[in-house]
Amino acid sequence: MSAIVSPSNLRRQVPAFALVGAFGFVVDSALTYSFVHGCGLSPYVARLPAFAIATLCNFVLNRSLTFAGSRAPWLPALLRYGVVCAAGLAVNWSVFSAAFALAERMGLASWSATLLVCIALGTGVAMFVTFFGFKRFAFRV
Repeated sequence: MSAIVSPSNLRRQVPAFALVGAFGFVVDSALTYSFVHGCGLSPYVARLPAFAIATLCNFVLNRSLTFAGSRAPWLPALLRYGVVCAAGLAVNWSVFSAAFALAERMGLASWSATLLVCIALGTGVAMFVTFFGFKRFAFRV
């Protein structure tokens, strides 16, 4: 069994993935919030560049920390990471959009915390998709 899929590595990888994800969440949230409140972008549009920037940051951190045992070359790993992130983005953005649309209908969209809660919901659901995609596909040996 390779080091990247061993059970002992899983006990190390899950917390590392959570820490990297928390960092990515802060980057994504801060940029989304800045794009919405500083640049006047729609929350739906603001998520896309924020997510892209957070994704690049997280690739570097996941490659060097979470899946450090991977011997996959960087460029192919980055391309596969992008494929997994695209699936993660579809899940993330769908959950975020549904939550934000519901908040708008309920009159809660103007609260600053609402935007962050909706981002957290999307990120939380997508986290499960991306961890296994990164582990089994992007950083496979």
